[in-house]
Amino acid sequence: MEKYSLNEEALKFFSHFEKSVDDRIVFTNADLVEKFKQSTFHHKDFESYIPTAINKAIWYAVKRNGNWDMKRGVYQKRRESSPNKETIAPEFETKINTPIRNKTTPCFTFNREDYIRHLSKNLFEVLMLKKEIRDDFLRKYHLSAKGVGDDLYFLTESYFRQKGLFRGKHSMSDYITLNAKKAIESGNISKNLIYEHMIPKNIYIKQISEITLAGELTDDFIYNLLIKYYFVCTVTKEEDDKLPSIKMDDDWDGINPFYRYKKAGIEFFPNKKIQF
Repeated sequence: MEKYSLNEEALKFFSHFEKSVDDRIVFTNADLVEKFKQSTFHHKDFESYIPTAINKAIWYAVKRNGNWDMKRGVYQKRRESSPNKETIAPEFETKINTPIRNKTTPCFTFNREDYIRHLSKNLFEVLMLKKEIRDDFLRKYHLSAKGVGDDLYFLTESYFRQKGLFRGKHSMSDYITLNAKKAIESGNISKNLIYEHMIPKNIYIKQISEITLAGELTDDFIYNLLIKYYFVCTVTKEEDDKLPSIKMDDDWDGINPFYRYKKAGIEFFPNKKIQF
């Protein structure tokens, strides 16, 4: 029977996998392990190894590959090694990492990990309190997608205000479209712009609510969902109308947060300089 090296197969997988990866997508080790297990590079004899063997092999493959940034279990492909630059508007190609300077969006380096940790820790504390609400009807509302979504928004605003960075709702979005940027510069904001969740928030908030009611919620569980899925884009009303509002199509891979935008042909770019 042919023998396979787990480390070498993991490296082969990663070299093949990264060719189709958008450099704006963030992966956890668990995401990559699952992708590896679904690939042709995974062999059934690997399942007889110790439980952490594949996790370690993936980590080692990422390190050996050299094209990715690795920080606290979160991996992201470096921009200069990405083959998918066509997903970004060409006119912003040379200044994609330059924050927009206008009356609404501040110029600053935004640490996404610190931001998501803030949201996760505080949302966990809030949900633990909500879980103790005695009235079933009231508890159900506060643990609904609407109730938890409101908490998430106000925690987001709280973070920006504490950092002295709040310049209105649309200064908090991770990304922005060209048309939305023009609307902000013209002062035509309230009626024409949408603070749009790039993955409909009910998809991951439902998971958070269910785990809360089951008594199994942790702040790490919240963090792992938000770091993958909690991205917001400022779009125009016309652009928002092109997007399905409450679901992802069946062919979504469960990972790419920009799937709806790419499928709808909506181009966007960072609304702030992000540090992962």
